[in-house]
Amino acid sequence: MIKNNTPKALSLLLAAGALTAGVATASAGIAGAAPGSSAPDGSGITKTVVIGLDGTMLDQVEAADAPNLHRLIAEGTSGQSSILGHPTISGPSWSTILTGVWHTKHGVVDNTFTGSNYEQYPSAFTRIETAKPEMRTAAISTWGGIATIAGSGTPKADVVVTTPGAGSGAATDAATADAVVNEIASNGPEFVFTQLDQVDGAGHSSGTAGSEYRPSLERVDVEVGKIVDAVDARSKATGEKWTILVTSDHGHKPNGGHGGQSEAEGVTFVIARGAGYQAGVVDDTLTIADITPTVLDNLGLDQPADLDGTPIEKGAPTATGSLGLLTGSLGN
Repeated sequence: MIKNNTPKALSLLLAAGALTAGVATASAGIAGAAPGSSAPDGSGITKTVVIGLDGTMLDQVEAADAPNLHRLIAEGTSGQSSILGHPTISGPSWSTILTGVWHTKHGVVDNTFTGSNYEQYPSAFTRIETAKPEMRTAAISTWGGIATIAGSGTPKADVVVTTPGAGSGAATDAATADAVVNEIASNGPEFVFTQLDQVDGAGHSSGTAGSEYRPSLERVDVEVGKIVDAVDARSKATGEKWTILVTSDHGHKPNGGHGGQSEAEGVTFVIARGAGYQAGVVDDTLTIADITPTVLDNLGLDQPADLDGTPIEKGAPTATGSLGLLTGSLGN
């Protein structure tokens, strides 16, 4: 994800004492519904977990042995689109995912976060905590840049954790997923965001055409499965309604790398699985700017008028079957 030293240092600082080696699994006991949660009969708000898969491309997912992601695609609405015209870099894209506006508004153009305008365009965490402080929000990620976004506002997310390096990208992602599972099972947050990083690492080292990319997808699919199982177990035990959103921040060139304006670098995707999303429907009008509006909508919060994205529609959208290019439309 074209990283820099600042997020890595921030990662270690934020992670100190935040995660332990032994993390509970979804079957290790589920706590009662948190304040502001839906009623036991499933009515009320819809809690949301967003799973961010850095540097991941939907066509590669579909070709991989990735049963958990394939299940989410089959059970929900999914679509592939392009962010061309927007920087194909993690900082700007995760900022768009977590604010609902493009870089022309949030001001982030690289991974230094210099020029960020989170005061005017706050993250979903800040919007939720401002409107409903009793709601629990959590950001648990492998890359420290997510903590920069989640910790940017006042109020910030209730939980802001970056997983300490565990010796490899795969091991660190596993620790991140285990922490998310524990958060869901123990606390049932209204909104939890997680980012897993190993696919991006493989994209940089071997490219999508290389030997490392496909195995990294198949490993991260196992971590996605843990989180999905935790959500399903909690929903069954408590009657809470949950939506799972999966998305990515950018693509990768066949020979590796991103940050330019080629078609491969600009590809992103969204998967939405939950009550109301039509099974197996393809909607290539979905964009990463739709994530925050969808989270706010699920929680029954007002939609700010200045957001660039819109809530993902429930019901059957019109399938486009093509790549929805955004060039020339950013920041409208």
